[in-house]
Amino acid sequence: MQIVANASYTGADQRTSPRTDVYARIPVTLPDGRSVIVTVVNVSADGLLMRHDTQLAEGAALVVSLPIIGRIDASAVWSLGGRCGVQFNSPISGSDYAVILKAMGVRLDDAAA
Repeated sequence: MQIVANASYTGADQRTSPRTDVYARIPVTLPDGRSVIVTVVNVSADGLLMRHDTQLAEGAALVVSLPIIGRIDASAVWSLGGRCGVQFNSPISGSDYAVILKAMGVRLDDAAA
């Protein structure tokens, strides 16, 4: 694995919904079938930003295990310097999103709309 010091992602922001800052450790299944624990930095109904130790190829198929609702199919949008932008294959419903945030310790009155 190659580590890139002081790297940052400078591509176009492709977010379609606001993200909420969180700190949560969750399991993610990698394309090779291994399950790893990652740290979620922020989450939206469409995806999340995670910290991890594995460099992932753009478009890599992942399975993210979210609190309460369980496994979600997703893809790596970018991966750089121990961080990865992930897009869910199907957006999470608004009611499920609120439940996930609460399970991750977010006070809903503080969360992004």
